[in-house]
Amino acid sequence: MKRFIKTLSSKGFLVFLILILAVSCITPRHTVEINNFVLMDNGKEVLGREKGLTAFVFENNQSKMPFAQFLATKYNLGNYTDIAYWVTVDGHRLKVMLYTNDELEKYFDVSQFMVTNAETEVNTLTKARFLALSVISEMNEDCLEDNSLYKNITIKYLERLKDEFNKS
Repeated sequence: MKRFIKTLSSKGFLVFLILILAVSCITPRHTVEINNFVLMDNGKEVLGREKGLTAFVFENNQSKMPFAQFLATKYNLGNYTDIAYWVTVDGHRLKVMLYTNDELEKYFDVSQFMVTNAETEVNTLTKARFLALSVISEMNEDCLEDNSLYKNITIKYLERLKDEFNKS
C-alpha cells in the first residue's frame, strides 16, 4: 500500500509539474473590444498616396442584412460588390470605400478584436464579424487621418451611417 501511494504521489507531482510548465509557456492574447468604433492605420492603398488609408472599423450586426447590400440600396449603387460611392457631407464631396471581408483580414489583424454581439449560426445572415470603411476627399486626402480637416465631419457621418444600419 505504501508503494502504491508513493507511486501516485510521484506521478501526481509529475503531472502537476507538466501542467505548470505548459500554462507558464502560454502567453495571453490581448484582445480589443470595439464599443463604438476604432480607427486603424495602413488600410486600403489608393493611387497617389504613399501609405494606406485609415479605416473606420466597427462590429457588424450579423443578424442584419449584409452592410454592402444596405449601402447599395441606400445609395442606389446597383451592385453589392466593390462598394465605393461619392457623398456630400457638410458641403464637402467625399468618397467612401467599404472593405470586403478579405481586404479587412489582409490589412488588419481582426483576431485581436473581441466579438461582443455573438449570434448563433442560424441567426446570422452574413459571416463578416467586423466592417471597415475608408474615406478620401476629392484631393485624394485621407479624411480619417489625425491631421485631416475632414476627420470630425467624416467620423460623424460614419457614426450616423453605422447607427442607421443597426436600426434598419
